[in-house]
Amino acid sequence: MSAALMMIIPLQSIAFAESTYDINIPSGSADKDSPFHWSSEKDGDTSGFIEIIVNDTVFWKNGDMATHTVTSGTPLNGPDGIFDSGKMNPGKFFVQKFTQVGEFPYYCTIHPWRTGLVSVVTGNSYLFNVGSDFGDGANVFDLEYKFNRLVNRASIDESTKSVSLELRGNTINDDNTLTLFLPSALISGISSVSIDGAMTEEFTQEFEDEITVLVIGEVPSDAKSVTITGTTIVPEFGTIATMILAVATISIIAVSARSRLGIIPRI
Repeated sequence: MSAALMMIIPLQSIAFAESTYDINIPSGSADKDSPFHWSSEKDGDTSGFIEIIVNDTVFWKNGDMATHTVTSGTPLNGPDGIFDSGKMNPGKFFVQKFTQVGEFPYYCTIHPWRTGLVSVVTGNSYLFNVGSDFGDGANVFDLEYKFNRLVNRASIDESTKSVSLELRGNTINDDNTLTLFLPSALISGISSVSIDGAMTEEFTQEFEDEITVLVIGEVPSDAKSVTITGTTIVPEFGTIATMILAVATISIIAVSARSRLGIIPRI
């Protein structure tokens, strides 16, 4: 494929893409022992993995001094014919729009140790295992959301009955609305929302089958956190379990003491 053609086709693809994600091929990545061979601008991932939504586009840029390819398939089985950049010289790029759900492995045919994976999902993104570091960790939730950045981490504060979300990465489009699908078992009775510690009135909420759909508008592109406060928060089951254990222990001690004293409870 000629360099001129490679420059025209990507620009046409970007014009109609819902979201575009950049993956850079860093300098020195032709070296097998390089510390990393890819650099995703979405979340800083260096493994070559990226999760996107149907109809999103991935934009690979060759920032190395060596020629590379972005070829669908695996080094073991070879190209699968889904997409292939051909030889990308230094400074060139390749764009692929993904219109189907699935997992699409890719690699460099010139340097086959350079592998990656595009995971295409339908709908929204997920933050998994929310609550795993709270209480005894027995109650966890997979938090569904839609946002033009990455929701990286969630922390729960029982004293303020709030959930705080850490935001990371660059914006991928101009829609700065954050939509959260919050299980009622995690938080309910939402009373306030703050962005980087400042209260905002730019939010609405609806209830659907034990889920609060919270829509927060006009989240600044450089915001670091969002905190949601409610009337109830997931109970700290570790504390409850400790209380139950304490009561059970006292009961056992009392029964043992009666047995030693020869006191037989009436039936």
